[in-house]
Amino acid sequence: MDGRANCRLDAAALPLHQLSLFCALLIAATLRLSVLTHDVRFHPDEALYATYARRMARYGDLLLSDAPLDKPPLGLLVNALSFSALGEHEFTARLPAAFFSLLGVAASYRLARRLLSQRAALIVLAILTLSPFDLAFSGSAFHDPLLTLCCLLCALLISYERPFLAGIFAACAIATKQSALQFLPIYLLIGAMALNKLRWRNLLRFSAPILTVSLALVAWNAARAAPVDFWTLGVINPGALRLIRSDEVLPRLARWLSLYSESVGFAPLLLIGAYGVWRAFKAASLAAASILLSACGLLGTLLAYWLLAFPLYDRYLLPLVPLTAFVIGYGMAAWRRLAIVAALMLMLPFTLRTVGNAHSIGIQSEFYRGVDQLAAHINALDGAPLVYDHWLSWELRYYLGDSPRAQLVWYPSAEWLARDVCHLPTPSYFAAPEAAAWRWLAVLNAVGARLQPIARTPLVLYQITCEQP
Repeated sequence: MDGRANCRLDAAALPLHQLSLFCALLIAATLRLSVLTHDVRFHPDEALYATYARRMARYGDLLLSDAPLDKPPLGLLVNALSFSALGEHEFTARLPAAFFSLLGVAASYRLARRLLSQRAALIVLAILTLSPFDLAFSGSAFHDPLLTLCCLLCALLISYERPFLAGIFAACAIATKQSALQFLPIYLLIGAMALNKLRWRNLLRFSAPILTVSLALVAWNAARAAPVDFWTLGVINPGALRLIRSDEVLPRLARWLSLYSESVGFAPLLLIGAYGVWRAFKAASLAAASILLSACGLLGTLLAYWLLAFPLYDRYLLPLVPLTAFVIGYGMAAWRRLAIVAALMLMLPFTLRTVGNAHSIGIQSEFYRGVDQLAAHINALDGAPLVYDHWLSWELRYYLGDSPRAQLVWYPSAEWLARDVCHLPTPSYFAAPEAAAWRWLAVLNAVGARLQPIARTPLVLYQITCEQP
């Protein structure tokens, strides 16, 4: 009798669960669409990726032989396909990331339901739906949302013992960013927790797509015949991975913790993750083991970012956000519904700040505002003008178009430009954010250069004349 009653209760609860799932995914899609529609110019790295993707889309230049690539090509190819299908615009460059972010939310829910519980999975879904960090990068042209999705799908398919499909997504992660080699082991171990036993034939099935894609990357890299291959540049560009100096310990710790807190917005909510780990230590179950692995992956990655001189780029933390949601969701699953709702409500102000484009992560909108108008002014200049720049090179090059008449010359400091400015061809120009240009203007005036503003967008284009050669 009790068994039949439980069946009836489960059947009654199923529509409510499905309704909750549908509403959460609808909210997740709405929030990501809101962020995607921000009228924001490209971040420098976005502009660089978009420039390469535009070349692929316009001319079929899949090798990009003369480009100093430091990443594999899959993310660029995705952006190029979006450009080809929907036109070349910031919206179309960022649209794939919004799609991948939404799929990542759904994949995280399914993986949490597989490894934890239905209750914990719904909490994970709510956390990722509201996560300021995940939202901020869903409206970008960065490739980290694709990397995160591939890692999640790899873990999910491993948990269902689908090794060949899991291998395909692992290969896609590697073809997106080299940092996949850092995150894939964490996700693979988490997914493998659901397996009863490991089979050698499954290992071979998993490895086959990875080997195939790796050989394809080697062939693509050889066909490019670039002066420096993307693997080498991927190591060189971030800088040497040295141990940090003593004077870097506290500033780097504060910076990484500040960035990591944006995964949930309200930093004290991260303490619920510590409670979740404590719960997992006391339990002996698949869910507990998955949480302990997630916590080890989180702590290990954060320690590496802190103690090794990784660049302080916020997007490096994006693949950790689902793991954070798993740990917090497991901790909150033991609470009453009212307490869960109250905790999630604490995230809302930070979510709304991101939707309102007032966030401190991802793309900083104000600094690059007007760069497209500045490019239009430069393109309207006569002849082949020489434009000096310190702040805007990659994004300005994108908005100038594929074949600009202007020549951009980057200078590292005002003193270097002052040394050359009156000895180079004229007419010449200087492009700068108005708030940051005052020191450069003072240094250039001191050597006889006069700068007349000829366009404000609000970025300023100055025409340079010299009192004497």
